[in-house]
Amino acid sequence: MKKRKTIAVIAADVFNDYMNRIFVGISEQCKELGYDVLTFLMAFNLDSGNLIQQGEENIFTLVKKNIIDGVVLMAGNLASQNLIDKFVKVFSHWGIPVVALDHDFDFCDSIYADDTKLFEQMTDHFIEVHGCSRIMCLTGPEGSKPAETRLAGYKNSMEKHGLEIGEGDIIYGDFWKIVSQRLAKEFIEGKREMPEAVICANDTMARYLASALVKGGKNIPEDIRISGYDGSNDAILNIPSISTVLPENERMGARAVCILHKKISGMNVEPVETLAHGRLLFARSCGCGSATYHSVSTREEYHNRVVRYENYFKKSGMLESLMEEENLDGLLHKLNGFVYAINGLDTYMLCLNKNWDNIEGDEGDYVREGYAALMEARMVYTRKKTEFTSRSFRSNDILPHFIDEYCSEPSTYFLLPVHFMDRCFGYSVFRFSDIRCAASNVFAMWNRNISVALEFLRVRTKLLSINQRIFMSSIRDTLTGIYNRHGFNRMAEGIFRKACQEKKQLFIIIADLDRLKMINDNYGHIEGDTAITAVANALNTSCELNEVCARTGGDEFAIIGCGNYSPDKIQEHYRYIYDYLTRYNASAKKGYTVGVSLGCFCEVPDENEPLDKYIKIADTRMYENKVKRKKLRED
Repeated sequence: MKKRKTIAVIAADVFNDYMNRIFVGISEQCKELGYDVLTFLMAFNLDSGNLIQQGEENIFTLVKKNIIDGVVLMAGNLASQNLIDKFVKVFSHWGIPVVALDHDFDFCDSIYADDTKLFEQMTDHFIEVHGCSRIMCLTGPEGSKPAETRLAGYKNSMEKHGLEIGEGDIIYGDFWKIVSQRLAKEFIEGKREMPEAVICANDTMARYLASALVKGGKNIPEDIRISGYDGSNDAILNIPSISTVLPENERMGARAVCILHKKISGMNVEPVETLAHGRLLFARSCGCGSATYHSVSTREEYHNRVVRYENYFKKSGMLESLMEEENLDGLLHKLNGFVYAINGLDTYMLCLNKNWDNIEGDEGDYVREGYAALMEARMVYTRKKTEFTSRSFRSNDILPHFIDEYCSEPSTYFLLPVHFMDRCFGYSVFRFSDIRCAASNVFAMWNRNISVALEFLRVRTKLLSINQRIFMSSIRDTLTGIYNRHGFNRMAEGIFRKACQEKKQLFIIIADLDRLKMINDNYGHIEGDTAITAVANALNTSCELNEVCARTGGDEFAIIGCGNYSPDKIQEHYRYIYDYLTRYNASAKKGYTVGVSLGCFCEVPDENEPLDKYIKIADTRMYENKVKRKKLRED
């Protein structure tokens, strides 16, 4: 039953500090307002449409109108335009409140980081502190809202200081390395006059520009000054360290929640005061020094929060260890031993489709889109204990109704798909004690290992099942269903060894169907098969748990067992077989009578003698019985 309002966050590529700060703002603001947050994530963010991507995107089918009260759509970091178009179509049709980050849509509000002023301040710094007048701006793709707003800050500062923006001083880049490296090459080869400074619209372009220039023999900041934008750890830890803008992403995430809250409740609220404001971080690349204290503290904090756990994960051998397990229960218990690799993990739940492995089904018949109506929470980890359970819930509820047993307060959950290619197994639910720990991609790779291990277990179990069926068909008689000679030989050896070791009686009955040739010749082979089946049923149903029955030839059968047999017990076997056939003949009303000749051996065997010796004894006695029965028929 739904207790709290719930906001869905649609995202990908969140495993970095830039995106993580947005989640900090969303989480803190939702906690303040009493909302749960369901973050639907993809570990792979491609625009390929391949089977892996289909399996990743399937997580978004969990989003349900009756569960979700509002949506934060991080469309700016989704690679697939087709996926974005699907969200637009669905959410505009549902009519629920939606706020898009870093992307403009007609059907909903859109917000961006308030970065014009900060970018202007960084440009001011180059002019006022370092005396630069010839400054170039390397921004993002032309028409991109973040690229244009940051460019506007650069223009504002240049105009405010009465500095001319020359032709070619504004360069539209790619927020990646290609344009940066090309620009550095032009500077080094003298094809473009090198300015005093380059203000970059993100840290990635700034880092690649600096790296290419240093390799080309240029000194930073002596020959040229550079700055970035994002406040990323990569920039601070770069050599040389990059002066950068730490945007107010936390407050942007909080503002998105505030807008949704106004649409849901009608109430205006302001972002939580404790959330960080944007600021400038000065480092070596602009000439303000190495920012040693900030760099060291950032490096230490980043190592403790991210790098240390990435190393734990890399050295864990998790995937290989999980793949050793031969059943799901063993795999889950083994999985519990690897939660240490995820920093700050407070709660974890593995939710699998009911009949997730579909062992008995056709190989091509599996869940590709959506999830099974009934899910099973097969493992629930908390800091206090881990439960290996199989509690069912409806996939339409997204989170199980019993989630409050583990997380009673408003919480932020991360949901990742568990799949192999487009084969859906279920999904994982992660909850962190500190959202900042979700900046690492370890939990996504950890989840990926679960997917691969489950597929390996599924395939192995399937192959074992197929092999078992092939084996069973090789040791079973296709007409009667009882063991064939090959099966009898395999089973008989084990029973014989047990009788020898435990000094128990070896019980053997050899049986032969009477007059099978006459039945085939006069009534046809179908009737002959019917007679064979009748004798097989008579013999097989006479067996107890310690005995097996087999058809060892066309009209020949055998029973073998091990135990304590009295003469009366042996006679019970005989009576049962003959009584069964008497009842059969009376009800079948055939033109012939189904009969069987029997011979028996029942003694403690000598372990130094072969099994065949005792089978031949029973066979000889059967033949003697057959001669007597024939003579009786002739008389």
